[in-house]
Amino acid sequence: MTPTPLPKPGVLRLIRGRANPQGMDDAQLFLFTGNPTTTRVQHLEMDDDVVLPPRRTFSAQRPARVKVLHFNDLHGHICRLTPHGDIPVFSKMVGRIRTVRAQHQDDPNTVVMAMSAGDDLIGFVFDELLGEDEASFKLHVGYELYSRAGVDVCGLGNHDLDLGVGALARSIRHNARFPLLSANLVASWPLAGLYYPAALFVSKGVRVGVIGLTTAGQMRQQLDANIQVASPVQTLHNLLPIMRPLCDVLIVLSHLGYSRSSHSANVQNAGDVELARTLPRNSVQLIVGGHTHHVLNEQGLTPDNIVNGIPIVQAGTLGQYLGEVDITLRELATVTHARLLRTSYLPTDEAFEQEQVKPLAAMAMPTFNAVLGRTADDPDLSTDSVRNLFAAGESAFANFITDAMVALARAHDYASDLAIIDASSVRIGLPMGGELTFGDWFNVMPFADTLRLCWLTGAQIKRLVEDNALRIDRPCEPHTERGFIHFSRGLRYAIALGERREDARAYDIRLNGASIESQLHRSFLVACSSFIRQPARAWESYESSRLALMDIQTFTHLDTGLFLRDELVGYIREHGGVTAQAGVARDGRLVVSREQVVGSGDRGLTAVGEI
Repeated sequence: MTPTPLPKPGVLRLIRGRANPQGMDDAQLFLFTGNPTTTRVQHLEMDDDVVLPPRRTFSAQRPARVKVLHFNDLHGHICRLTPHGDIPVFSKMVGRIRTVRAQHQDDPNTVVMAMSAGDDLIGFVFDELLGEDEASFKLHVGYELYSRAGVDVCGLGNHDLDLGVGALARSIRHNARFPLLSANLVASWPLAGLYYPAALFVSKGVRVGVIGLTTAGQMRQQLDANIQVASPVQTLHNLLPIMRPLCDVLIVLSHLGYSRSSHSANVQNAGDVELARTLPRNSVQLIVGGHTHHVLNEQGLTPDNIVNGIPIVQAGTLGQYLGEVDITLRELATVTHARLLRTSYLPTDEAFEQEQVKPLAAMAMPTFNAVLGRTADDPDLSTDSVRNLFAAGESAFANFITDAMVALARAHDYASDLAIIDASSVRIGLPMGGELTFGDWFNVMPFADTLRLCWLTGAQIKRLVEDNALRIDRPCEPHTERGFIHFSRGLRYAIALGERREDARAYDIRLNGASIESQLHRSFLVACSSFIRQPARAWESYESSRLALMDIQTFTHLDTGLFLRDELVGYIREHGGVTAQAGVARDGRLVVSREQVVGSGDRGLTAVGEI
């Protein structure tokens, strides 16, 4: 698709595009160019070669139907890689998409389209095939296989930009044979001309408009990219007057998240629920969502997911489900059916798996199986420990990671005093006492979290430690993600649990060997992950009226752009693995006691009943 000069504010241009040849039957594709974020679109220019086909009429006696197959947040999980080979995921979706297309290929009144609501990148070893520049780029596995499978359109998600605008631009140029959409994302070179605000598909005389929207939530700030994310609500309202008259069906392909009350991901400005409430009745037929990984309408469209007359659908994450929606066109276009299909129950398209997926999986296996070193025979490294005990006290695994983060920050000339992590940085454990592969560590840290630097005073560090005492897992309380953090070796302290969570107290806090009380006015540089405490937002919201919690997101910080996983992989290689010699050990930096505080002294408060 050749980049076209952008029109002036308030004006969009309609250009001819190339529909995915494997996608909708005999589809014509028209793309909207321009920036609809600043003002209402009042005029539409058309390229000389743009001629829209005649309109069809629809009625109860002469209906038509658009069947939408959708997924979201696949995060590169085209398949599940194991040491013994890959387990199909996307090939099962492809089997269903191709079956539905074959059933309706000769039906002049049924259009079938397939779409992704974004986050098609980040979270699997296939990310490594993107390389670091044009020379090392191999392919975007998701976009390449979507193209071959007949996906018609994709939205841009926040994580699609995690590896940089250059990587995304290369992926679109080399692998995407379908349009990428985001109306409220404003990005300059090198993404200019590679994505669009909206698209218009015409198949079997039915006009289907699709508008893309992207959230600013959890979008990694890139030092070398001029990216702005405008209000999705205002942007959509700017577009509607010019798009609605052109379309028989209008779909919003949204990566905003379900609603602002969702806690599975950071939803900024508006989610799909808030967006739908602002729209004129009958202006939009469907919102296909993503970002918050909701499983919506598994047994059919529910009343909760019809907002202002607009159905909202979403299909979980990592290929759990494939969504199907029927939009029936009579006098008006209306969703008449919606459901989710569990992907694991779908038959595999064996030809697609063997001819398309397996060769690409084979490209990733050498990286997946590359040996980094050895692991200690320490129970703190186990997945059971990570899942059950990581927030209950000191962890040898957490000690290794935080101490390594300090060393890594200093190696890049950031004079870090401390490092902190929480469970959001560690998804599973490692095989104990054996060989450690890149795939093992990738599974520990599958996402593109970066190293963040925060400037804190001694008083803020003291408050952070006190806040941490309120988040620790307590005996006889079920675990939920509360954002309990671990510190590097420079900080040592104790927690007295007390009778209730609100009674928990931190005491004997010492930083670099001295009492924190003597360093309250000093400034310290603290390294952490860019994703720290994000999964704890649900618990924080629930407990905010009862507990005086600290919002770590308000700290003054700098995102270095250094990928935490990649930095730690280099550190592990240099130190021969994740071993006791490399720092896997408990050293008493955190002591947890059962009872309440009973006294104080030069070293701070003291407690009885150590665990």
